[in-house]
Amino acid sequence: IMAMGALSVGSDIYVPVQPTFNYPAYDQPFKYYPNAEIKIAGEFRIIEPGFLQKLLLPNSFIEFDVLGCLLLITLSIIVLKLLPHVHSQALLKKDISPWIKAIGWTLIIFCFLDFLRIFFYAMPEIVRITNHEFIFRRSGYVVFPLQFYTGLGILWVGRLYKNAFRLKQEQELTI
Repeated sequence: IMAMGALSVGSDIYVPVQPTFNYPAYDQPFKYYPNAEIKIAGEFRIIEPGFLQKLLLPNSFIEFDVLGCLLLITLSIIVLKLLPHVHSQALLKKDISPWIKAIGWTLIIFCFLDFLRIFFYAMPEIVRITNHEFIFRRSGYVVFPLQFYTGLGILWVGRLYKNAFRLKQEQELTI
């Protein structure tokens, strides 16, 4: 429903932008404060965006775009498949490590899709639309985003679960 709402006709999208490096006001502070300053950065409102723009440009107004909706739907399906097997009586009775690893791989894949979307579509599209005056502004990336590191952590947990399951099976055979 959220993904369909994001793609609905007539809904504007808001994309975070900042001036390009060669723009006269790029390094100029907008407002000064004691020991601080504000530089120009804002949200670029695209009225009547095209289908591809709605699909691939991150929408900062609703803080949730189509790619985020698809990630949430995919993770929800995997978690719903996993839930019946995760309670205290059934723990380590069935190997659920593939489902745990699927969550980790989903996060990593969506991280790379987001990376590709930002660098190969959003950045050039904003520069094109604004006649090279503004660029796409993305905050939150420190080498790789949190999704990537979380995915790696979940893959590690899946491996630990698989080892625990195997040890439990060996212990039951020994008894």
